Amino acid sequence: MTVSVKLFATLRKYLPENAVNKTATLEFGDEAKASDIIAQLEIPDGHIHLILIDGKHSSEDTPLTDGAVVSFFPPIAGGA
Repeated sequence: MTVSVKLFATLRKYLPENAVNKTATLEFGDEAKASDIIAQLEIPDGHIHLILIDGKHSSEDTPLTDGAVVSFFPPIAGGA
């Protein structure tokens, strides 16, 4: 299956070199989960705060579907 992966803010440095418009297209087997994307892109533990699959809040254990758009967001700190 093919999925589109978007990494935001500090996670963008983990995009592969062939990414276009801050989006990577990756291939996986039929039983892939969001955690497989994290492993393939070698994103360290603790660097992801939010995962959206097709715009819905998801977890690392959420199965992927062909054509899914998967977005990863880091923890965000802000000040007053």
